[in-house]
Amino acid sequence: MTEEIDFQSPVKTGFTFEKALKLTVEEISIFAELAGDFNPLHHDAEIAKASRFGGIIASGPHSSSLFMASCATHLAPGYLVMGMEFEVQFIAPLRPDIDVTIKWSVTEVIPKPRLEGYIVVIEGGITDGEEDIILGKGTGLVIRE
Repeated sequence: MTEEIDFQSPVKTGFTFEKALKLTVEEISIFAELAGDFNPLHHDAEIAKASRFGGIIASGPHSSSLFMASCATHLAPGYLVMGMEFEVQFIAPLRPDIDVTIKWSVTEVIPKPRLEGYIVVIEGGITDGEEDIILGKGTGLVIRE
Protein backbone atom coordinates (compact mmCIF):
# COMPACT_ATOMS: atom_id res chain seq x y z
CA MET A 1 0.00 0.00 0.00
CA THR A 2 1.39 3.41 -1.01
CA GLU A 3 1.15 6.12 1.60
CA GLU A 4 -0.27 9.43 0.34
CA ILE A 5 0.12 13.05 1.34
CA ASP A 6 -3.07 14.86 2.34
CA PHE A 7 -2.46 17.87 0.04
CA GLN A 8 -1.32 18.54 -3.51
CA SER A 9 2.06 20.17 -4.05
CA PRO A 10 1.59 23.94 -4.31
CA VAL A 11 4.33 24.09 -6.98
CA LYS A 12 4.85 22.23 -10.22
CA THR A 13 7.87 21.54 -12.41
CA GLY A 14 8.53 24.58 -14.59
CA PHE A 15 7.21 27.09 -12.03
CA THR A 16 9.44 30.18 -11.88
CA PHE A 17 9.65 33.08 -9.50
CA GLU A 18 11.85 36.11 -9.15
CA LYS A 19 12.62 39.03 -6.91
CA ALA A 20 14.20 42.37 -7.77
CA LEU A 21 16.52 44.12 -5.35
CA LYS A 22 19.16 46.80 -4.99
CA LEU A 23 21.58 46.92 -2.06
CA THR A 24 23.02 50.10 -0.59
CA VAL A 25 26.58 50.49 0.67
CA GLU A 26 25.13 50.82 4.18
CA GLU A 27 23.19 47.53 3.90
CA ILE A 28 26.32 45.74 2.68
CA SER A 29 28.37 47.08 5.60
CA ILE A 30 25.70 46.32 8.21
CA PHE A 31 25.22 42.72 7.03
CA ALA A 32 28.97 42.09 6.97
CA GLU A 33 29.39 43.55 10.44
CA LEU A 34 26.53 41.46 11.85
CA ALA A 35 28.09 38.38 10.25
CA GLY A 36 31.48 39.21 11.79
CA ASP A 37 33.05 39.89 8.37
CA PHE A 38 35.36 42.89 8.66
CA ASN A 39 36.98 42.53 5.24
CA PRO A 40 37.53 46.13 4.06
CA LEU A 41 35.93 45.25 0.70
CA HIS A 42 32.59 45.49 2.53
CA HIS A 43 33.31 48.55 4.71
CA ASP A 44 36.11 50.80 3.46
CA ALA A 45 35.34 52.66 0.21
CA GLU A 46 38.95 53.81 -0.28
CA ILE A 47 40.49 50.33 0.09
CA ALA A 48 37.69 48.74 -1.94
CA LYS A 49 38.12 51.30 -4.73
CA ALA A 50 41.84 50.46 -5.00
CA SER A 51 41.05 46.72 -5.22
CA ARG A 52 40.42 44.67 -8.35
CA PHE A 53 36.68 45.20 -7.70
CA GLY A 54 36.86 49.00 -7.95
CA GLY A 55 34.52 49.56 -5.02
CA ILE A 56 32.47 48.12 -2.19
CA ILE A 57 31.03 44.64 -2.78
CA ALA A 58 28.64 42.46 -0.79
CA SER A 59 30.10 39.54 1.11
CA GLY A 60 29.55 35.99 -0.15
CA PRO A 61 27.32 35.13 2.82
CA HIS A 62 25.22 38.23 2.10
CA SER A 63 24.60 37.52 -1.58
CA SER A 64 24.05 33.79 -1.02
CA SER A 65 21.66 34.38 1.88
CA LEU A 66 19.52 36.73 -0.24
CA PHE A 67 19.54 34.08 -2.97
CA MET A 68 18.48 31.25 -0.67
CA ALA A 69 16.03 33.30 1.41
CA SER A 70 14.01 34.17 -1.67
CA CYS A 71 13.03 30.49 -1.87
CA ALA A 72 11.50 30.44 1.60
CA THR A 73 9.44 33.52 0.77
CA HIS A 74 8.44 33.03 -2.87
CA LEU A 75 8.50 29.30 -3.66
CA ALA A 76 5.20 28.35 -1.98
CA PRO A 77 3.42 31.20 -0.17
CA GLY A 78 1.12 29.87 2.53
CA TYR A 79 3.29 26.76 3.04
CA LEU A 80 6.42 26.17 5.06
CA VAL A 81 9.54 25.89 2.92
CA MET A 82 12.66 24.51 4.57
CA GLY A 83 15.96 24.55 2.72
CA MET A 84 17.67 21.18 2.68
CA GLU A 85 20.67 21.72 0.44
CA PHE A 86 22.05 24.55 -1.68
CA GLU A 87 25.03 24.80 -4.00
CA VAL A 88 26.17 28.30 -4.97
CA GLN A 89 28.76 29.48 -7.49
CA PHE A 90 30.03 33.03 -7.16
CA ILE A 91 30.49 34.32 -10.70
CA ALA A 92 30.82 38.10 -10.18
CA PRO A 93 30.61 40.50 -7.23
CA LEU A 94 27.30 41.86 -6.01
CA ARG A 95 27.73 45.63 -6.04
CA PRO A 96 25.71 48.36 -4.32
CA ASP A 97 23.23 50.57 -6.13
CA ILE A 98 22.78 48.11 -9.03
CA ASP A 99 19.38 46.65 -9.93
CA VAL A 100 19.59 42.87 -9.79
CA THR A 101 17.08 40.06 -10.10
CA ILE A 102 17.00 36.77 -8.22
CA LYS A 103 15.42 34.09 -10.40
CA TRP A 104 14.52 30.47 -9.57
CA SER A 105 12.92 27.68 -11.58
CA VAL A 106 11.47 24.42 -10.25
CA THR A 107 13.05 21.45 -12.03
CA GLU A 108 11.49 18.59 -10.06
CA VAL A 109 8.81 17.93 -7.43
CA ILE A 110 9.08 14.67 -5.46
CA PRO A 111 6.31 13.51 -3.08
CA LYS A 112 7.68 12.50 0.34
CA PRO A 113 4.86 10.98 2.40
CA ARG A 114 7.23 10.13 5.27
CA LEU A 115 8.05 13.84 5.56
CA GLU A 116 4.42 14.83 4.96
CA GLY A 117 5.39 17.07 2.07
CA TYR A 118 7.24 17.48 -1.18
CA ILE A 119 10.92 17.82 -2.01
CA VAL A 120 11.28 20.60 -4.56
CA VAL A 121 14.43 20.85 -6.69
CA ILE A 122 15.27 24.32 -8.01
CA GLU A 123 17.90 26.08 -10.13
CA GLY A 124 18.52 29.77 -10.45
CA GLY A 125 20.75 32.75 -10.14
CA ILE A 126 21.23 36.42 -9.47
CA THR A 127 21.76 38.60 -12.52
CA ASP A 128 22.12 42.29 -13.27
CA GLY A 129 20.56 41.71 -16.68
CA GLU A 130 23.90 41.54 -18.46
CA GLU A 131 26.02 39.35 -16.22
CA ASP A 132 25.39 36.44 -13.86
CA ILE A 133 26.46 37.21 -10.30
CA ILE A 134 25.49 33.91 -8.67
CA LEU A 135 24.36 30.60 -10.12
CA GLY A 136 22.99 27.83 -7.95
CA LYS A 137 20.68 24.97 -7.26
CA GLY A 138 18.98 23.60 -4.23
CA THR A 139 16.38 21.41 -2.66
CA GLY A 140 13.70 22.31 -0.18
CA LEU A 141 10.93 20.59 1.69
CA VAL A 142 7.46 22.09 1.23
CA ILE A 143 4.87 21.23 3.91
CA ARG A 144 1.60 22.67 5.18
CA GLU A 145 1.76 25.30 7.88
